[in-house]
Amino acid sequence: MNALNLLPASLTAPCGHRIPVRWLMGVLVLTILSACGGTRTIGDKTSASEEVPVVSGSDKRAQTMRVFMEATQARLAGQIPKAMQLYQQCIKLDPSNSASYFELAKLYHQGQNYPAAVDHAKRAATLDKDNIWYRFLLADLYSQNSKLDEAAQVYRDVLAKWPDRYEVYFDLANMLAYGGKVDDALRLYDDAEKRFGLSEELIMHEFSTLSENGRHKEVHALVERAIAAFPEDPRYMGLLAELYDQQGEHEKALEQYKKTLALDPGNSMLRIALAEHYYTTGKVDEAYDQLGEAFLDPDLDIDAKMQVLIGFFEMTEREGEDPKDRPNLIRRSYDLIEQLEKAHPMSGKPHTIHGDFLLRDGKISEARDQFREALRTEKERFPIHMQLLQLDLQMGDHAALHTDAEETISLFPTVPEPYLYNGIGLSQLGNHDEAIETLITGRDVVVDDPPLLTQFWSSLGDAYNEAKRFSDSDKAYDKALTMDPNNAGTLNNYAYYLSVRNEQLEKAERMSKRSLEISPGAATYMDTYAWILFREKKFTEALIWIEKALQNGEPDGVVVEHYGDILFELGETAKAMEQWRIALQLGGGTGSLERKINEGVRVE
Repeated sequence: MNALNLLPASLTAPCGHRIPVRWLMGVLVLTILSACGGTRTIGDKTSASEEVPVVSGSDKRAQTMRVFMEATQARLAGQIPKAMQLYQQCIKLDPSNSASYFELAKLYHQGQNYPAAVDHAKRAATLDKDNIWYRFLLADLYSQNSKLDEAAQVYRDVLAKWPDRYEVYFDLANMLAYGGKVDDALRLYDDAEKRFGLSEELIMHEFSTLSENGRHKEVHALVERAIAAFPEDPRYMGLLAELYDQQGEHEKALEQYKKTLALDPGNSMLRIALAEHYYTTGKVDEAYDQLGEAFLDPDLDIDAKMQVLIGFFEMTEREGEDPKDRPNLIRRSYDLIEQLEKAHPMSGKPHTIHGDFLLRDGKISEARDQFREALRTEKERFPIHMQLLQLDLQMGDHAALHTDAEETISLFPTVPEPYLYNGIGLSQLGNHDEAIETLITGRDVVVDDPPLLTQFWSSLGDAYNEAKRFSDSDKAYDKALTMDPNNAGTLNNYAYYLSVRNEQLEKAERMSKRSLEISPGAATYMDTYAWILFREKKFTEALIWIEKALQNGEPDGVVVEHYGDILFELGETAKAMEQWRIALQLGGGTGSLERKINEGVRVE
């Protein structure tokens, strides 16, 4: 559809390690126990700024343990400066305390102090050569800062000490490949295969390295070897078919797809790949046959199907698409959406993309129905609620806008936008006091969003005006324009309501003229300017602008009535009567329109 982790990021290399918390705590406790040689009852907490007293060896170990635990408590409580001071105090008490260096390295990284983080991680790894997690942290820090050779060396040292750590082969290979040492990475994969045998993980890592570096012949050989090693696994056969397609060998690709489907007829992802093959080779009907079967499979991940439909959405929207193909593509897209809805009746996702297609194709009411249907099972999806509210407003369905906004507010009471829509809906329904109350509530929950806050003030100006609280209306508009003096909508509305009240016409004219400078093609703004000129008895100028408004906008009863009023004041009574009659047919004119027609005079 057409639109947010405050926590510090985990330490991860391009394909590196995350440090599991459950293991980390065990590592820390074991490290301290081994460093301290025993424990005692924890006494009073030590201040972070307290001087380190001279104590005996056993007391020093106990004090180190106590301070380390206090540091960890501070870290977990988010008291980072205090935690860092306490970890540093541990190091003063025991310069060989590797766990404190490790914790400080992570905190320095969190504070984006890379040199200090690396220095402390190196010290931790040097002090405790048997702790693999210290080395992983150091490698992660190097790789995150593009020190690929240094990271690779750390991984080499890990493998020298722990040669059976299977995952480290991939980490080292990644560092080598990213650093341009592709052949070294491939030799490492060979070493891993000799030690552990050929596996899916090894195949896919090597496949990725070869593909990213354009080693197409070797990719092909690898997949052939995988098929030989795992002849009952259809995935590698499908991968070979895709490789043939990429290399332009479409006949071989089709043969391979058929072999694979014979082995695994229920593989819907393979059918999507085959559909792409057919589409690429111009066999559109065959492509849709395969997609149809895949889309009816409830076990195929719905997101994979959604990606296909997004592709169709983009194809049918693309300017360069052959116009004669577009209707057929659109029809087939809707067919696939229907199949998606059948396969996943309890998901709202098919209805959201259905709504997107309908909205793009100008079917506003049907699109709204689909978004409403999506919300039956996707109530937590705020963007869908916002799309529904926007369509309610666009359709002028203010009763639905109020109802839908109320439901959205009940689900998201701290989000301001639904209050804005609700206030607009209530105001249009004539519930002005309730509209004002709602808009004030929404305004007060806006945080760090000046444009949205400006819109609330502007809408309050509208609502106060409708409630005939004109002084409050002017104050709200003035507040909105203080925040955004170039908001064309606010300038226009404020100016128009002043002209209706026949007050401050010079100010109204300035604001209206400015709105047209900002949005010169807006017919509504032209009508406002014409009406202000009319109020100022500048009838000839008013006629020019009202005719511009009629030329640039859709037929509107209010604008046409204004046209008649201007003509009447210029002495064109017959033409004025004609325009008033047209305005009556269009609807939306003032309450005095029929009297103007019946009496043949202009009345307020």
